[in-house]
Amino acid sequence: MKHHETSAICFKLSAAALVMALLAQSAPATARSPSAAQARQWCYSEDKGGSEDQRIAGCSAVLQANPSNAVALANRGEMFRRKGETERALADLNRAIDLDADNAAAWFNRGIVYDDLGDRDHAIMDYTRAIKLDPDDAWYYNNRGNSYSGKNDYAHALADYNRAIKLDPKFALALFNRGTAYREHGETDRALADLDLSIKLDPTYGPAYGNRARIFRDRGDRDRALADFAKSIELGRYNDRDFYARANMYFDAQDYALALEDYDRAINANASNPAAFNSRCMTRAILGRLQEALDDCEQSLRMAPNDPYTLDSRALTYLKLGNLDAAIADYDAALGAKPELGSSLYGRGLAKRKKGDAAGAERDIAAAKAINAGIAEVFSQYGIE
Repeated sequence: MKHHETSAICFKLSAAALVMALLAQSAPATARSPSAAQARQWCYSEDKGGSEDQRIAGCSAVLQANPSNAVALANRGEMFRRKGETERALADLNRAIDLDADNAAAWFNRGIVYDDLGDRDHAIMDYTRAIKLDPDDAWYYNNRGNSYSGKNDYAHALADYNRAIKLDPKFALALFNRGTAYREHGETDRALADLDLSIKLDPTYGPAYGNRARIFRDRGDRDRALADFAKSIELGRYNDRDFYARANMYFDAQDYALALEDYDRAINANASNPAAFNSRCMTRAILGRLQEALDDCEQSLRMAPNDPYTLDSRALTYLKLGNLDAAIADYDAALGAKPELGSSLYGRGLAKRKKGDAAGAERDIAAAKAINAGIAEVFSQYGIE
């Protein structure tokens, strides 16, 4: 089974550089109509006591008195962004920039909104404007590096991460991002050095352990990989990516019961990943939970129609159920999309053999063994001879 993993780049696009906004925590909004002094405190204060809603209420009161207050607009826009209200965030930040084009933080935070919207080009333009206004803020380079990474522009991303780290050698997140970029481009020694230092500087940031685990996994250091995945999951319990990656390790080690537990957790944390449903389908089929396996493959195919790996998994399930025609139809479809898929060739050969097509079976099995000499042993592990 082929495991699909998304990029390990983590876009932690913080608004920490916003001069007048504060990092929102947990305190609930209280008064709906604050006094002028209270409104200013909520909107401008740099302490960590207020919620996004409270800050929005404070900035809205300030703006009711003065609709052209650029700082209040920028701060309220950032709070809207944190709440996921991107259209309202963009409207406020656009207005703030129109009123004060020299506010670097407003350009920076609008760049974050564009990143949230997937518009990397506009994000890069806004971060660049922020950098021109304030060239010594490491966050600006870090976030622009993330946008370049999102465009697979490795050279520009690396240059920005380098600059961010030069400005702030203890910037754990920039080290994480640079380490991740190194790993994605095969520079694992550099990646490991950056991730080690990132973890030393911020031992509570789970994704750094998860990405370091991937380096250990790829190097064959199973124990250290599993230890780092466990730490990442401990720090971020709804971490579908690391549950999925660890499940794949268990699957490859033929520890299908543990793999199934982690696929369950990955899907509970994020039910929008078709690859996770396909992987659970395959695992359930191997364990003999065939109807549940079919349900998973159907769900995966609804999200990613005609995916050859999911068709291959469903075909295996049909093969184990004895529904040979359905198995062959799915293997045919999988091979139509990916002709060199050895597991589909071998599975189709077994299905043809069971149907009495000896010549067709021999052709498919021989072709599969030419791709993977150990394919028969793999299917034996799946419970099929």
